[in-house]
Order: sequence, then structure tokens, then C-alpha cells
Amino acid sequence: MRNLTAVFLTEAMNDKTGCWIRSLMWDVVWLHSGIWLTFLLLIVNSSQLQEMFYAATVFLFWIAHRFSSFYLAWGTRAYKPLLRDQQKRFIILPLLIVLGVLAVLYTPESFSTFTVSERILGLLLLDFAWGAHHFAAQHYGILRLYHHRWNPASAASANKQDRMFCWGIGGVLIIIAELMHGTSFLQEKHIIPNLFPDWGLEGIPLFLRLGTLLVIGSTLFMVRNAWIQDSGLPRILYLSAIGMMAAAAFQLDPFQFLLLWTMQHWLAAIGLAAHMGGNDVKHDEMQKSVSLKKHSEKIFWKPWRVLISLCAFSVMMTPFFEIEAVAAGGRYSEQVWPVLMEWLQNSEWYTFLVGIGLASGFLHYWMDRAVYRFSDPQTRKTARQLLFSS
Repeated sequence: MRNLTAVFLTEAMNDKTGCWIRSLMWDVVWLHSGIWLTFLLLIVNSSQLQEMFYAATVFLFWIAHRFSSFYLAWGTRAYKPLLRDQQKRFIILPLLIVLGVLAVLYTPESFSTFTVSERILGLLLLDFAWGAHHFAAQHYGILRLYHHRWNPASAASANKQDRMFCWGIGGVLIIIAELMHGTSFLQEKHIIPNLFPDWGLEGIPLFLRLGTLLVIGSTLFMVRNAWIQDSGLPRILYLSAIGMMAAAAFQLDPFQFLLLWTMQHWLAAIGLAAHMGGNDVKHDEMQKSVSLKKHSEKIFWKPWRVLISLCAFSVMMTPFFEIEAVAAGGRYSEQVWPVLMEWLQNSEWYTFLVGIGLASGFLHYWMDRAVYRFSDPQTRKTARQLLFSS
């Protein structure tokens, strides 16, 4: 979702009554979830309830979000011409990604100086770096969409600021906060040493407070600029959500922040995919509507059908993909399907499932970039008709 400069200048997006991507309620629930999730965590401070809540969202939304871009590319009528014309981007390269991951894992140890465990660790490190970039790119893309939706004439002036804010506050500072808490993937896997040895532990609270102040100051600066640039209430709300979540990285305990950060990402991805899938309606179907009321009801239910389908798929597939997510004993699927998870853990399919799980993450990063590649005219035209046809 990048490079949106001068994309929607001639469209009806100048009508500021349509500043939301779908509607006020839909956007607040899905795209602005960082705001209400932060308040929810502050209100519900029971660790047991938070754990149950996160477990439910993992089953419902984790795999659903991972395959949401696949659904748009392969499951909507609007993207079929794009799929046919850009096979390298949507078919060949995704296939090479899967084969590449499996090749890394299945290369005989006699031909490699690294064990399978070390190779998995290397792929997880790549996933960590690519994932951090992916989260920041999603924030950037949504900010640009809202700005163009409200005031496309001034959108270009905020481009650089949005990039710095999303990758700086929403990326670099998040990793720094995790390092201070001692919970970063880089530290847990002993890839880098502990940056704060025993003699420096007393200073960590001060650094956490300074990080929080830096986030708050940067967010206020961005909100002020958004107000001056007349970039709209939705963009201001989303900037505030990024700031709230980044501040939470310094102030909340690691599990609470994990819940907040991942859930907002999942909900935003699924909200966009369900909205776009719901708009994937043939023109002749609209003409055949018996009445405006019936047509409105049909349009209303379209995104919910997409949403329910994605969530049902997620529930069914989570046990198989959770094999690669965390170590044995910490998987939520083990509490629901213990026999299945034990069999998967000890079966000859274990390495293959780990490879498919890791590959699906890389494919998600790649396909998101392909589906929302607004710098490409054909992709921009396809995505636009699904984003703003409601």
C-alpha cells in the first residue's frame, strides 16, 4: 500500500462525507482497533481473561489475516485480469518462495554446514525483519488511503512524514521497547546479547519513560500536521492509534503489547479484505436488484460472508500452522486438540509443516505488497474499484 501520490485526484473522494473507507462503524471496529483495544487492555487487567481473549483471536483471525490477500488475488472477480496479466508477481514468485523455504529445510546436512534447527532459526530471523517492515507498511498504506480519501490535493506533502512516522515510531521504537523489556526475538534466540546487563537494569525505567515521551511528542506533532494539512478525522484517529500502541510497547507488559500489536494488525487486514471482497459485485447484479432496499441488504451482507469464510478457514487451519509459531507447550491448539498436536509434533510431516507455516508468512508479506501495489496502474485500478465502490 505505498506510492499513492496523485492516485485519486479525479474521483468522488473529494466528497468529505465519504471519508471512511467503508463506514464509520466498520472502520472504527476493524481499521481503528488499536484505539479501543488499548482501552480494553487497560480496563480488563485480568491476565486470565486477556489470555482467553487472545487465544480466541488467534483461532479466528491469525490465519484469516495471513490468507486475506490470497483471497483478494485468487477469490475475487476484480483481480482475475490482474492475475492473468501479472503471472510472475502472483503465481511464479509465490511458488518460488514456497520452494525456496522447503529447499532450505530439506537440503541434506551433508551439503550444508547448518543443522535443520539453525536453518529454521535463520528463517525465523528473516520473518522477524520482514514482519516488522510489513507492520509498518500496513500503517503507512492505511494512512495514505485516508489522506487521499479526504483531501487528495494535499496528500503528497505528508508522504515523507508518514513514512518516517510508520517506520520510526511504528517500527524501530517498537523493537527498542522489546529489547528494553528483554523479550525481543533477537534476545530470546541469543542472536544479540542483552543490551542492558545487570549494572544497567536500574536505568531501564528511565529509558522506558523517555521512549514513551518521544512517542507522545512525535504523535502530537503528526496530529498537528494532519490538522493543518486538512487530512481528515480518520487519518488523525489512525495516527493516534499508532502512537497509543507504540507508547504501550514501553508501558505495558510484553504479553499485553503482543496482544495489542498483533490483533490490530490482523483486524485491519481482515477488515480491508472483507470490505473489498464485499464490493466484488458484478455490475449486472446491481441492475437486477428488485428494489433499492433489497440491493442495500445484499451489499450489507456481502462483507460478512467473506469475513465468516475467512474466520472459519482460520479456525480449521490454525493447528497445522501453529506448529511453526511457538515452542511445544505454548500452543493454544494443544489445549483444544492435544492428541492432534502431539501427533503433528512427532510425525514425519513436522519439518514440512514448519516449512509451509514459514512460507505462508513470507507469502503473506509478498501478496499484500502485490495486491496493494498502487504504484502499478493496473493494480491501482483494480484495488480502487473494490476499495471505494460501496
